[in-house]
Amino acid sequence: MVILALDTTTRAGSVALAVDDRLDARAGDASRTHGERLPQDLLDLLSAQGLSPANVDLFAVVVGPGSFTGLRVGLATIQGFALAGARLIVPVPTLDAILDGWRRESTSPAPGVVVVWMDGQRGDVFYGAWRHAAVGERGTVVLEPRVGRPADLVGDVRGMAGEDRVTFVSAAPVEGRDEVLAAFPRAEFQRFEGPLAAVAVMWAAERPDLAVAPHALRPIYLRRPDAELARARASRAPVEANVTVSRLSPGDDLAAIAELQRRSFTNPWGSDSIQWELANTDVARLYVAHSPDGAVMAYCACWLIFDELHINSLAVDEGVRRRGVARQLLREVFRDAIRAGARSATLEVRRSNEAARRLYESLGFVVDAVRRDYYQLPREDALILWHRQLAGPGGLW
Repeated sequence: MVILALDTTTRAGSVALAVDDRLDARAGDASRTHGERLPQDLLDLLSAQGLSPANVDLFAVVVGPGSFTGLRVGLATIQGFALAGARLIVPVPTLDAILDGWRRESTSPAPGVVVVWMDGQRGDVFYGAWRHAAVGERGTVVLEPRVGRPADLVGDVRGMAGEDRVTFVSAAPVEGRDEVLAAFPRAEFQRFEGPLAAVAVMWAAERPDLAVAPHALRPIYLRRPDAELARARASRAPVEANVTVSRLSPGDDLAAIAELQRRSFTNPWGSDSIQWELANTDVARLYVAHSPDGAVMAYCACWLIFDELHINSLAVDEGVRRRGVARQLLREVFRDAIRAGARSATLEVRRSNEAARRLYESLGFVVDAVRRDYYQLPREDALILWHRQLAGPGGLW
């Protein structure tokens, strides 16, 4: 089998070609842009083996996170080759490639938490984490890929790793390393400096079932382009000062809640279920965030069971998302629950819901367990989050 792979997530990037058991991998020229070097780097690699794009059986490409422009150029190049030859492409996430490359080179990766991170530019880092229970295994994801400041990484890893051994792995120097090193003086810091395209070739050879059609290839962008971010900042200023939070009673009209549920979830609870709980149990609570004109901006349905607050459902109107509404709503919910005797809080969230997870983790929640295939339409794992000291030091609302 002939597999051709490309990585453009960094300035230099790399290309790799596997012909049966022979592998040829080459780093790119960092003094030239990907647009200047491609597709010629790939054609030169094929030519060295007496091959052409028509001889390739399967393509692979590293899909991010990474340089926004580099990803666009790299994916477009591979898509062009694959479309011309009616071939499939195996997408390889960058952090997974770094982890796999390091794991293959390391003589005995120790059990514990492995944090893979890379420079995200503008003071940010891209990072994710895996937990290894035994030497040699790939591990289980405990932090999905995300972007943040080094301080965000420190907080996420501290909340998740606890007393476990922590190893940080990168493919190149990362800005902010000193801050992370100071926070984890006993952690190991290791590097995988091999070409990621070579890892992508091996990934494709071992996982051909992950291949997709060229039109289905998608980059992993953890951060939006600068122009889009600027537009978002201009149009989505915080609205916390204009939010009023109130607790509803069993007889209140829930039509607006039902409509917000319908727009937000594939399998909503429905107002009848919430109404029944409010009227027939002493644990159900429903809080609503209103705008100054009385419109429903968000709601939170929860239970207070002894000293535990269980958040069952939360939704924010699409027009005011990412503007502080959910945070203010939750803070009011927590304050009221603490006054009623709550000492801890728990909730569940889809594994892929990065925005919600960042919000909850910023409020002190940590991932405690996973429920496999809990959600349907689409089927997905649920992450169980807990805040164990809701009213304790650092948890006062």
